[in-house]
Amino acid sequence: MTAPISVLKLKTLLPLLTLSLVLSACSQSTTVPSGASTTQTSAAALLDGDQPTSSHASGEGHFHEIQPALPGVPLSELLTDAKLAPATLTVPQGTRLSAQALPSNAQTSKVALRVLILSSGPTDFGIGAAKAMLSQSGVPFDILDATTTPLTAASLIAPDGVGRYQGVILTDSALTFQSSPGFYSSALDTGEWATLFEYEKAYQVRQLALYGAPTTVPEDYGLRVVPGAEFASGNLNVTAAGKVAFKDLTGNALPLRFAYTYGARPEAVAGVTTQPLLTDDSGNVVAATSTVNGRERLILTSAQNPYLLHTQILSYGLVQWLTRGVHLGEHRRFLQVDIDDWFLNGYVFDPATGGLRDQTFRLSASDALSARDQQRAIDSAYNVVNNFEFAVMFNGGGAASSSLSTCNPQLYGSLIKDALSSVSRCMAYDFDWVNHTRDHLRMDVMDLPTSTTAIANNLSIGTQLGLHMSRSSLVTGEHSGLGYMDPTDDGTHNAEGFLQPKQDLGLERSNPNLITAAVGSGVRYLASNRSVASQWDASCPTCGVPHPMNTSLLLIPRYPNSIHYHVTTPEEATASYNKLYAPGGVAPYWDHSLDYAELLDADSTQGVGHIFEGTAWPTYMHQTNLRQYAPGKSLASDWVRAVVAKYARYSTLPLNTLSWDNLGAYVQRRTLEEKSKAANSYTAIWNRSNNYVTLNRSGTSVPATLTGGAGGSVYGAYEIKSLTVGGTLNLLVRPK
Repeated sequence: MTAPISVLKLKTLLPLLTLSLVLSACSQSTTVPSGASTTQTSAAALLDGDQPTSSHASGEGHFHEIQPALPGVPLSELLTDAKLAPATLTVPQGTRLSAQALPSNAQTSKVALRVLILSSGPTDFGIGAAKAMLSQSGVPFDILDATTTPLTAASLIAPDGVGRYQGVILTDSALTFQSSPGFYSSALDTGEWATLFEYEKAYQVRQLALYGAPTTVPEDYGLRVVPGAEFASGNLNVTAAGKVAFKDLTGNALPLRFAYTYGARPEAVAGVTTQPLLTDDSGNVVAATSTVNGRERLILTSAQNPYLLHTQILSYGLVQWLTRGVHLGEHRRFLQVDIDDWFLNGYVFDPATGGLRDQTFRLSASDALSARDQQRAIDSAYNVVNNFEFAVMFNGGGAASSSLSTCNPQLYGSLIKDALSSVSRCMAYDFDWVNHTRDHLRMDVMDLPTSTTAIANNLSIGTQLGLHMSRSSLVTGEHSGLGYMDPTDDGTHNAEGFLQPKQDLGLERSNPNLITAAVGSGVRYLASNRSVASQWDASCPTCGVPHPMNTSLLLIPRYPNSIHYHVTTPEEATASYNKLYAPGGVAPYWDHSLDYAELLDADSTQGVGHIFEGTAWPTYMHQTNLRQYAPGKSLASDWVRAVVAKYARYSTLPLNTLSWDNLGAYVQRRTLEEKSKAANSYTAIWNRSNNYVTLNRSGTSVPATLTGGAGGSVYGAYEIKSLTVGGTLNLLVRPK
């Protein structure tokens, strides 16, 4: 296997305005490089072939739109030049405030379960990472822009003397901003810093600096920058103390890419005790805890961003350290992989022509049986994997429900109407079977009777086949019917391939007939496209989206990946990928054509990033990707293995796989919980003198989760207590 891709051709990256993904349903698309055409490229143009006109399994192959998607981190998130200019930094001398004493009623043993983010304004490097890591764990937080809002004792202590915050995050250690051209200043003056430090000391509140070039300003961490030791790509090595602080890490070196980093060395300072957590390959410190005057601090000397792998790996442990493992919300990780279009034929990419082959592909019985065995092998190969299985999105119009149930169809001759149907019946409990509509017709403007038939008839076929189904879940063809559509579609070509560029018209343009038919058929959880802005909640990235036309229907976003729908072998996968992203491709990104190992490495980095985020969103692939191209191998299982292997190299946290119905119920609870916290519908106060957390709500009960709650379910090194809050609850917690 070739070495992992670590260096991009920067002269290719520099002109890009954004590389953010805007991926279309059952396909991929994105915004384009600056100066490139903004016209969306149709699959027909990409493939240099004629567009198919049918998606029925019994007719021609199944077709999906493909649009170019640049497969990397957004340019704005590459922090190779994120310098802090510490040599010229000044701290204003009490220009706004003098140090403020604690109020006479200070209850220093009590803090609210909430975190304060101190920001140096909208251009600071760490605000995105701070918000993301707290949101991913469900930790409530406030943001104070120190360039515009004074930090006072009242900012930190409530009128009753209870501390407002259990932890403080500095987006960088000095809250640096450019106060005038060429001059850098701290956003807090000396009085504000003193007020903050006094609060942290008195209330035993930990402080996390997400980025810093450690000097003595505004305080001394017992570290000094090593001149000439700066780097932007390298390794982060975990020390023995680091393994204690980051309880989820395996101890293997972590990759740092495209993030400016200051190598530092410990410096003996009176009253300061410094403990390195991470070092670079030269032994210089890049993360450390330190104590001074009873305060506990953690500083990182590399720039952080939620799109970068080192930040994704470290975020969970940083939150747990900051909160001492006691906080509202939870962080779990999921391995959810969907396989769309089971029972259908699919078109196949031809590397020789760059178009589509004449012959379509449909899973054979042996392919299907091998998929079952491949998922079992993945489950047994990795300690972090728990009961992994594919979710199979099936289209019953391509099945023969009367075919005999057997995993050995070759033994039964004419009794086997369709070998794939027979082995599917035999494997009724080996996958999570999910309704993908009967024939995969586009549902953007479909009438009510046809919509109802498409959904209900597929459930009937699944019942006839004896499939163990998630009956409350639905995936429409191409995620259609949810307002991401051709605005000129009149519904006369629902069985045809992609005709016009789709637009995000919003969920209000969803097909009301689809909504009515889905709810009438018992659907509660409907798959949406994570790449379409209206189909996920940017304000709550771990929440589902209640559909505005009927809030009993919850949208569950799904991610695509770069294993395209029309590829069945490594050769086809790399040829299709390079047709988009290699030099001379539709959306050139890399400086060379990738081989299969490099493709898996690049795309698994994105896939593992989604896992580290703590969202439960599935990644979806297609039945073509399950072709057994070699004994025990398929593109789908290769991708899953690449993701899990990369994940298991760094983290010990278990990966959960839920059936779609259970996944929907989990997301629904989490959504209600996060919205309740966002509305401040209850309070949570931690009394550290007896280690009890008091939850109080007036009104109807709402769901809540308390990490660190004694007697909760164990996940990693922490207990997680699920409960409902209505009235007052006193819960014992076990801080770490």
